[in-house]
Amino acid sequence: MKTPVLITVTGPDKPGVSSVLFAVLTRHGVEVLDVEQVVIRGRLVLGALVSTDHDPEGLQESVEQAMATVSMHVEIEIGADSKRTARLESSHVLIVLGRPVTAKAFTEVARRLASLGVNIDAIRGVADYPVTGLELRVSVADDTLENDAELRSALADVSVRVGLDIAVERAGLTRRAKRLVVFD
Repeated sequence: MKTPVLITVTGPDKPGVSSVLFAVLTRHGVEVLDVEQVVIRGRLVLGALVSTDHDPEGLQESVEQAMATVSMHVEIEIGADSKRTARLESSHVLIVLGRPVTAKAFTEVARRLASLGVNIDAIRGVADYPVTGLELRVSVADDTLENDAELRSALADVSVRVGLDIAVERAGLTRRAKRLVVFD
């Protein structure tokens, strides 16, 4: 029986961290189910969900020792929930612009999304001067035309109330070809 193991590595970004981790995973013959990596202001966050059919505790010990050689912090969860191993594609992309984007304003956006049952899948910065720009990839649970319209309407209300510009686009290949967003 395969055991899922969630590995989260954090610390200062530097060359070789991924290669050290994946060398250990190779030696243990794991199956890689999902990987995500992000660097924020020089800090690395690397997550890997793997499954192993033997000795998850030995895997944990090997990963911890290997990550210590590159001065990285590691957290390991044996028996992690692997039911969501297949990443669902985000249904929408939101571009949030503000001068600045305050924590209070972003909280209002996140709360409104949650109240609609919309999950934030990923957030990344797309601009920092003269305005702050954030790209949010989100998933609408029941992606219908009615829910799309409700999402747009709700975010328009939040936008006016908190002083942010928010553009809502459907995710997909058509959107990826665009390189310019114009707000009026």
